[in-house]
Amino acid sequence: MKNKTIKHPMNLQLFAETGTPTMQEMLQDRADLITRQRALLDSAKKEKRDFTEDEDKEFNAFEAKIVALDKQIVREEAVASREKQLDEATKPYRPSASVLGGNPTQEEKKDDAGFKGLGEFIHAMRFGDEKGRQFALASNPGQGGGRQVPDAFASQLLGFRNEWTIGGGAGAGQFLPTQFMPDNILQLNPQAAIVRPRATVIPAGDPPDSKITIPALDQGTNGVYAGVEVDWIEEGAEKPETGGKMSEVSLEPHEVAATTVVTDKLLRNWKAADTFIRNLLSRAMLAAEDVAFLTGNGTGKPLGVLNATGALTVNRKAANQISYIDVVNMLAKLLPESVGSAVFVAHQSTLPQLMTMQDPAGRYIFIQGDATKGIPSTLAGIPIRFTGRTRALGTKGDLQLVDFYYYLIKDGSGPFIDASEHVLFRSNKTVIKAFWNVDGKPWVISPLTLEDGATKVSPYVLLDVPTA
Repeated sequence: MKNKTIKHPMNLQLFAETGTPTMQEMLQDRADLITRQRALLDSAKKEKRDFTEDEDKEFNAFEAKIVALDKQIVREEAVASREKQLDEATKPYRPSASVLGGNPTQEEKKDDAGFKGLGEFIHAMRFGDEKGRQFALASNPGQGGGRQVPDAFASQLLGFRNEWTIGGGAGAGQFLPTQFMPDNILQLNPQAAIVRPRATVIPAGDPPDSKITIPALDQGTNGVYAGVEVDWIEEGAEKPETGGKMSEVSLEPHEVAATTVVTDKLLRNWKAADTFIRNLLSRAMLAAEDVAFLTGNGTGKPLGVLNATGALTVNRKAANQISYIDVVNMLAKLLPESVGSAVFVAHQSTLPQLMTMQDPAGRYIFIQGDATKGIPSTLAGIPIRFTGRTRALGTKGDLQLVDFYYYLIKDGSGPFIDASEHVLFRSNKTVIKAFWNVDGKPWVISPLTLEDGATKVSPYVLLDVPTA
């Protein structure tokens, strides 16, 4: 590129292009100037000396040119951004999402392996398929057998998945969770799942069922993470040594199966059976995950919050009762950063006590939500979910206060489906099994200490039985 020099107001020599340079040309010029600066620095370092007078002038000249190019690049980016906005504004309006589902109106078509629906796929697994379409699908490597469910129908079984993507733009390099909603409005509402929509979910990867290890942090004695201590340093004072101690959380997906039975007559009419079978399986699969994520013992299954080593417990004041002071004590043990994202998970049997609970001033602390408008019920200002998937009233964990961001889920392969005529052959019924692989564990491995060096907190707080 040909250049000529002009006088800068501060008497610095700068490049000014004779033509209009492209963005790529300006970036290349900038990179070349930085390379030449580096060469000057390396030469002086190698000879263990400072710049000569000429080198200093040359380095500063390069710096002035870089600054000028930076300004040009910023101006070019600003104009290009506005031009793009103008271009977008002149395009005809097209709705980006459907009114009912909130999904893009022009979604990328998912692979259906040639099947018209999940029902036809299961029909082929049971009665065979003259086209042999199911044999083109991956086999389940686990003991259950079956074939990989085509992508177009997989989300109909596991209706809510979180996956991690790399953010672009100014936030490049950050991992951002992307939530996938169901493809069909007739299937199970994803909010029926308590843990998965709120957890940190790691996608299957390749190989999908391999063990994965995630760093966990051990806390230092002064209430800071990973043993790293922070000190204020006076000018000229010696810097203190710091060190970090890393622990690990390992997740290895376990195979799990959901089973249902349908009549052969219903299955032959696969169009009618499609929604029925899909809802039966998806409800069971989501419920099984929640039970494991909330109460699992970690043996051949996920480790649930109930058994988290990093959990804190609150002993209730009276057996089989939940009092206002019990709730207050639970809030006092919650990690402060989790107040805005935590949720109470309560067994259904606790509902009468919680809905009628009052503070000392006689005010109800339970506020009824409106499911039709997406407004959750709250307890002491924090959303609450009632379920049958935890422990009953009077036992440890009948009321839990959890920030599920600190719960890890590792998805594996699947889902796979198989259908068998043999178990109930004489009854003209078919056993349908859906297999998938998943693991889950609490991320925090021990209670945390606040900066005061004494107060213990956790993202998992459990109501326990009274003290003996």
